[in-house]
Amino acid sequence: MLSRGVEDRFPDFAKFAAAHPEYGLGRTPEQVRAKYFDLAARLDAKPRPEGFNGVLFREITFAELYYDKRMPWLAEFWRALDTGGPLPESPPGPPNVENMLASQLHVICNDSDWPESVRTYQRNVAIDRVRFPMFGAAGANITPCAFWPSEPSEPPVRITDRGPSNVLILQNLRDPATPPAGARQLRKAFGDRARMVTADQGGHLAYLFMKNRCVNDIATEFLVTGERPRLDVACPA
Repeated sequence: MLSRGVEDRFPDFAKFAAAHPEYGLGRTPEQVRAKYFDLAARLDAKPRPEGFNGVLFREITFAELYYDKRMPWLAEFWRALDTGGPLPESPPGPPNVENMLASQLHVICNDSDWPESVRTYQRNVAIDRVRFPMFGAAGANITPCAFWPSEPSEPPVRITDRGPSNVLILQNLRDPATPPAGARQLRKAFGDRARMVTADQGGHLAYLFMKNRCVNDIATEFLVTGERPRLDVACPA
């Protein structure tokens, strides 16, 4: 999913960078995309003295695609890597990040029965490296879940169209972390129990984060009154 999400979301950043030639990353979105592969290859071959290599470059680019407001910093970061200049100062990360990541892994790894064969991940990396060249190898790679010391305590919840009709799904069309393919599968599984609101925008999180009045009004109405749209809604940017 992450690999698909980066491919969906990256054009937003490419358009931003191309519209600001002062960054020197390309005058067209296609040139900016080519710069991504150029920088990744150069850093794979020769990391910067601070330790920034191709792996870290790809990971940071993915993380900074979460929010539009981070695009100027990401462009500055790319320019520094491209020219060898000083890296831009980044705002401090969340406190106790180790606890945050540990709790995230605890949930994700216990939620599903992850493959334990290294060969499974090797095969997935090879496939997604071709299908999603920007982030496929990283998104499909092995994680601590493969070696988790315990098995899930219960089977996954089976989502069906039987039950209360009180589900509202919000989805950005270009979400780098949770792309719309997963939301559409969930919507189909819920059947008439759910309504889905899609937003023609990029980034992770929708409600109150992207200032999309259409999304915010529908979600607020649902939270306050329990009322949902009669049909699925496609909100413009």
